[in-house]
Amino acid sequence: MRKVIAVDVSHLHGKYEGMLLSVVAQDTENHVYPIVFCVVDKENDASWTFFFEKSKEIVVDEPALCFISARRKSIVNDIVNVYNQAHHGYCMRHLGKNLHVNHHCGDYLYLYYNAAKAYSLEEFDNHFVEFKNKCPAAAVVLEHDIGFEKWSRAHFPSNRYDVMTTNIAESLNAMLIEEREYPVVSIFNSIAKRLGELFRERHAYILKSMVIKWCR
Repeated sequence: MRKVIAVDVSHLHGKYEGMLLSVVAQDTENHVYPIVFCVVDKENDASWTFFFEKSKEIVVDEPALCFISARRKSIVNDIVNVYNQAHHGYCMRHLGKNLHVNHHCGDYLYLYYNAAKAYSLEEFDNHFVEFKNKCPAAAVVLEHDIGFEKWSRAHFPSNRYDVMTTNIAESLNAMLIEEREYPVVSIFNSIAKRLGELFRERHAYILKSMVIKWCR
Protein backbone atom coordinates (compact mmCIF):
# COMPACT_ATOMS: atom_id res chain seq x y z
CA MET A 1 0.00 0.00 0.00
CA ARG A 2 1.01 3.59 -0.53
CA LYS A 3 1.62 5.16 2.85
CA VAL A 4 -1.29 7.58 2.47
CA ILE A 5 -4.40 6.84 4.53
CA ALA A 6 -7.78 8.46 3.85
CA VAL A 7 -10.01 8.83 6.93
CA ASP A 8 -13.78 9.16 6.67
CA VAL A 9 -16.93 8.97 8.80
CA SER A 10 -20.54 8.36 7.82
CA HIS A 11 -23.85 8.19 9.67
CA LEU A 12 -25.69 4.94 10.31
CA HIS A 13 -29.40 5.12 9.51
CA GLY A 14 -30.75 2.13 11.39
CA LYS A 15 -32.58 1.83 14.69
CA TYR A 16 -29.43 2.23 16.80
CA GLU A 17 -27.91 5.11 14.79
CA GLY A 18 -24.20 5.74 15.46
CA MET A 19 -21.26 6.39 13.11
CA LEU A 20 -19.17 4.22 10.81
CA LEU A 21 -15.46 5.18 10.90
CA SER A 22 -13.07 3.93 8.24
CA VAL A 23 -9.51 4.22 6.99
CA VAL A 24 -8.70 3.36 3.38
CA ALA A 25 -5.52 3.22 1.30
CA GLN A 26 -4.54 2.52 -2.32
CA ASP A 27 -2.09 0.08 -3.81
CA THR A 28 0.36 0.98 -6.56
CA GLU A 29 -2.28 0.21 -9.21
CA ASN A 30 -4.70 2.74 -7.60
CA HIS A 31 -6.99 -0.02 -6.32
CA VAL A 32 -8.88 1.00 -3.18
CA TYR A 33 -7.87 -1.09 -0.17
CA PRO A 34 -9.99 -0.85 3.02
CA ILE A 35 -7.97 -1.28 6.21
CA VAL A 36 -10.19 -0.75 9.28
CA PHE A 37 -13.90 -0.20 9.97
CA CYS A 38 -15.39 0.71 13.34
CA VAL A 39 -18.89 1.52 14.62
CA VAL A 40 -19.14 4.06 17.45
CA ASP A 41 -22.10 5.73 19.16
CA LYS A 42 -20.94 9.25 18.34
CA GLU A 43 -18.01 11.13 16.84
CA ASN A 44 -15.82 12.56 19.62
CA ASP A 45 -12.26 12.41 20.97
CA ALA A 46 -12.86 9.14 22.83
CA SER A 47 -14.21 7.40 19.71
CA TRP A 48 -11.42 8.56 17.42
CA THR A 49 -8.74 7.78 20.00
CA PHE A 50 -10.08 4.22 20.33
CA PHE A 51 -10.27 3.90 16.55
CA PHE A 52 -6.73 5.12 15.87
CA GLU A 53 -5.26 3.04 18.69
CA LYS A 54 -6.81 -0.08 17.13
CA SER A 55 -5.67 1.03 13.67
CA LYS A 56 -2.14 1.39 14.99
CA GLU A 57 -2.01 -2.37 15.55
CA ILE A 58 -2.17 -2.72 11.75
CA VAL A 59 -0.81 0.58 10.39
CA VAL A 60 2.54 1.32 12.04
CA ASP A 61 3.35 4.90 13.03
CA GLU A 62 6.30 6.28 11.05
CA PRO A 63 7.47 9.60 9.51
CA ALA A 64 6.64 8.41 5.97
CA LEU A 65 2.99 7.81 6.88
CA CYS A 66 0.39 10.39 5.88
CA PHE A 67 -3.27 10.80 6.88
CA ILE A 68 -5.79 12.75 4.80
CA SER A 69 -9.11 13.80 6.32
CA ALA A 70 -11.72 16.52 6.53
CA ARG A 71 -10.90 19.37 8.90
CA ARG A 72 -12.57 17.89 11.99
CA LYS A 73 -11.13 18.93 15.34
CA SER A 74 -11.42 15.49 16.95
CA ILE A 75 -9.65 13.78 14.02
CA VAL A 76 -6.86 16.35 14.03
CA ASN A 77 -6.26 16.06 17.78
CA ASP A 78 -6.35 12.28 17.97
CA ILE A 79 -4.13 11.62 14.95
CA VAL A 80 -1.49 13.80 16.61
CA ASN A 81 -1.89 12.01 19.94
CA VAL A 82 -1.82 8.45 18.59
CA TYR A 83 0.31 8.82 15.44
CA ASN A 84 2.84 11.40 16.61
CA GLN A 85 5.41 10.51 13.91
CA ALA A 86 3.01 10.57 10.96
CA HIS A 87 1.87 13.64 9.04
CA HIS A 88 -1.69 14.88 8.59
CA GLY A 89 -3.16 16.85 5.72
CA TYR A 90 -6.63 18.10 4.86
CA CYS A 91 -8.88 17.00 2.03
CA MET A 92 -8.54 19.61 -0.69
CA ARG A 93 -12.19 19.29 -1.74
CA HIS A 94 -13.67 19.62 1.75
CA LEU A 95 -11.53 22.66 2.42
CA GLY A 96 -12.61 24.18 -0.88
CA LYS A 97 -16.28 23.74 0.06
CA ASN A 98 -15.66 25.49 3.38
CA LEU A 99 -14.00 28.42 1.62
CA HIS A 100 -16.90 28.66 -0.80
CA VAL A 101 -19.54 28.71 1.98
CA ASN A 102 -17.72 30.84 4.55
CA HIS A 103 -15.85 33.29 2.30
CA HIS A 104 -18.01 33.34 -0.87
CA CYS A 105 -15.05 32.93 -3.21
CA GLY A 106 -16.58 30.37 -5.54
CA ASP A 107 -15.55 32.23 -8.70
CA TYR A 108 -11.89 32.01 -7.74
CA LEU A 109 -11.71 28.57 -6.15
CA TYR A 110 -9.88 27.27 -9.23
CA LEU A 111 -6.90 29.36 -8.11
CA TYR A 112 -6.99 27.67 -4.70
CA TYR A 113 -7.13 24.23 -6.34
CA ASN A 114 -4.25 25.14 -8.65
CA ALA A 115 -2.17 26.20 -5.64
CA ALA A 116 -3.10 23.06 -3.67
CA LYS A 117 -2.09 20.73 -6.53
CA ALA A 118 1.11 22.57 -7.48
CA TYR A 119 4.27 20.44 -7.29
CA SER A 120 6.84 23.23 -6.93
CA LEU A 121 6.99 26.15 -4.51
CA GLU A 122 7.36 28.58 -7.40
CA GLU A 123 4.20 27.29 -9.08
CA PHE A 124 2.40 27.38 -5.71
CA ASP A 125 3.43 31.00 -5.08
CA ASN A 126 2.16 32.12 -8.48
CA HIS A 127 -1.30 30.63 -7.96
CA PHE A 128 -1.63 31.60 -4.30
CA VAL A 129 -0.66 35.25 -4.88
CA GLU A 130 -3.34 35.46 -7.55
CA PHE A 131 -5.89 33.85 -5.20
CA LYS A 132 -4.83 36.20 -2.39
CA ASN A 133 -5.47 39.21 -4.61
CA LYS A 134 -8.99 37.98 -5.40
CA CYS A 135 -9.97 36.57 -1.96
CA PRO A 136 -7.78 38.17 0.73
CA ALA A 137 -9.86 36.98 3.72
CA ALA A 138 -9.84 33.35 2.56
CA ALA A 139 -6.11 33.57 1.85
CA VAL A 140 -5.44 34.70 5.43
CA VAL A 141 -7.27 31.61 6.72
CA LEU A 142 -5.32 29.29 4.43
CA GLU A 143 -1.97 30.85 5.26
CA HIS A 144 -2.21 31.66 8.96
CA ASP A 145 -5.15 29.80 10.54
CA ILE A 146 -4.60 26.50 8.73
CA GLY A 147 -1.06 26.64 7.37
CA PHE A 148 0.23 25.80 3.88
CA GLU A 149 1.62 22.42 4.98
CA LYS A 150 -1.89 21.12 5.73
CA TRP A 151 -3.35 21.54 2.25
CA SER A 152 -0.59 22.31 -0.24
CA ARG A 153 1.23 19.47 -1.99
CA ALA A 154 4.32 21.62 -2.48
CA HIS A 155 4.55 22.45 1.25
CA PHE A 156 3.52 19.06 2.63
CA PRO A 157 6.39 17.53 4.69
CA SER A 158 5.82 13.99 3.36
CA ASN A 159 4.66 12.40 0.09
CA ARG A 160 0.92 12.65 -0.56
CA TYR A 161 1.38 11.10 -4.01
CA ASP A 162 -1.77 12.10 -5.90
CA VAL A 163 -4.08 11.69 -2.90
CA MET A 164 -5.36 15.23 -2.38
CA THR A 165 -8.89 14.27 -1.27
CA THR A 166 -10.68 11.62 0.79
CA ASN A 167 -12.55 10.43 -2.31
CA ILE A 168 -11.26 6.86 -2.03
CA ALA A 169 -12.80 6.51 1.45
CA GLU A 170 -16.04 8.23 0.48
CA SER A 171 -16.47 6.07 -2.62
CA LEU A 172 -16.16 2.96 -0.46
CA ASN A 173 -18.69 4.32 2.06
CA ALA A 174 -21.06 5.12 -0.81
CA MET A 175 -20.91 1.45 -1.77
CA LEU A 176 -22.07 0.55 1.76
CA ILE A 177 -25.29 2.61 1.81
CA GLU A 178 -27.50 -0.44 2.41
CA GLU A 179 -25.23 -1.75 5.17
CA ARG A 180 -25.62 1.49 7.11
CA GLU A 181 -29.23 0.54 7.88
CA TYR A 182 -28.33 -2.88 9.36
CA PRO A 183 -27.75 -3.88 13.00
CA VAL A 184 -24.07 -3.69 13.98
CA VAL A 185 -23.21 -7.38 13.59
CA SER A 186 -24.92 -7.52 10.20
CA ILE A 187 -22.99 -4.43 9.07
CA PHE A 188 -19.64 -6.14 9.58
CA ASN A 189 -20.81 -9.48 8.16
CA SER A 190 -22.09 -7.78 5.01
CA ILE A 191 -18.94 -5.65 4.63
CA ALA A 192 -16.75 -8.75 4.95
CA LYS A 193 -18.86 -10.62 2.38
CA ARG A 194 -18.96 -7.81 -0.19
CA LEU A 195 -15.28 -6.97 0.09
CA GLY A 196 -14.39 -10.67 -0.01
CA GLU A 197 -16.28 -10.99 -3.31
CA LEU A 198 -14.50 -7.96 -4.75
CA PHE A 199 -11.07 -9.27 -3.78
CA ARG A 200 -11.83 -12.71 -5.24
CA GLU A 201 -12.88 -11.08 -8.53
CA ARG A 202 -9.72 -8.97 -8.54
CA HIS A 203 -7.56 -11.99 -7.79
CA ALA A 204 -9.21 -14.04 -10.58
CA TYR A 205 -8.69 -11.18 -13.04
CA ILE A 206 -4.99 -10.96 -12.16
CA LEU A 207 -4.52 -14.72 -12.52
CA LYS A 208 -6.29 -14.68 -15.89
CA SER A 209 -4.07 -11.82 -17.10
CA MET A 210 -0.95 -13.69 -15.99
CA VAL A 211 -2.05 -16.85 -17.86
CA ILE A 212 -2.75 -14.91 -21.06
CA LYS A 213 0.61 -13.17 -20.82
CA TRP A 214 2.39 -16.51 -20.20
CA CYS A 215 0.65 -18.15 -23.18
CA ARG A 216 1.78 -15.38 -25.49
